[in-house]
Amino acid sequence: MLSIAKRRGLALLAVTALIFSGVTGASDARSEITALLSGLYQRYAWVAMFSVSPPAGKVPLARASKNELFRVFAPDLALAIWNDSQCAEQRGEICVLDFDVLFDSQDPSARDLVIEPGKQAAEAQVCFKDATDARRCLTFNGVTINGKIRIADIRYPGGQSLRQMLRLPAMRAVR
Repeated sequence: MLSIAKRRGLALLAVTALIFSGVTGASDARSEITALLSGLYQRYAWVAMFSVSPPAGKVPLARASKNELFRVFAPDLALAIWNDSQCAEQRGEICVLDFDVLFDSQDPSARDLVIEPGKQAAEAQVCFKDATDARRCLTFNGVTINGKIRIADIRYPGGQSLRQMLRLPAMRAVR
């Protein structure tokens, strides 16, 4: 007969093995999209903190270099964001995107930001409180391209998605 401590130890070991044996496929995609978003928000959080005058040499994500956009987004979405940025620069006015894509706001403000895995593979939610203290959640869908996770779309609280705004066809996320 095993002691209570040994039984608890074996039960804990079995649960741990079960958790780690299930960390494949969908779980990997969830981990990858949350890691991508964590790095992205770390690099661009200044937008919500210094929206009046950005730190020297910093630009919002939608105005980032073409290379940066292609490291973060699916190729067609990266190109559409880049083209919109170039259009705005050439015309001196807004073309399509008139808000910060990471904060769904023209005047970003965020606190208590949390990145959580989504319900589907390669899906994550970013939730935060805005300037009015309202909780806002954006849903990011990822896709694996050449072995790397990229953002395929962002769904905003109002129901519209970044792909829709940029008139791109829907893209299936990793399942």
